[in-house]
Amino acid sequence: MRPKGAFLKIVDNSGARLCQVIWTRFGTAGAGNVVKVAVKEAKGGKVTKGQMKKAVVVETKYPTRRPNGAHYQSLRNGCILVSDKGNPLGNRVRSMLGFEFNRPRWKRVSMLGKRLF
Repeated sequence: MRPKGAFLKIVDNSGARLCQVIWTRFGTAGAGNVVKVAVKEAKGGKVTKGQMKKAVVVETKYPTRRPNGAHYQSLRNGCILVSDKGNPLGNRVRSMLGFEFNRPRWKRVSMLGKRLF
């Protein structure tokens, strides 16, 4: 769960490296939730430092529970930058994605990942 003010690593190749959560819908965000972020570090590419973008949380240190009872967690908090319509800004994801992204809403995001776990 990522509250407002949390820092997230960007795991796509949009050019941004680090961002800070400035808005979440329900106070905290887990894997698969959309948040509004401010880019804190950028290294060339489509995004520059100081921009506000939407992002999808893909990795959390906090354990995420699945409906079958399994739990999983990651070693970092990561996200993917998306456009206002929900399309990813980068064209490659440097992280494995969970089965939560195997839904019609995240079809384009799941195509960028190497595999789903």
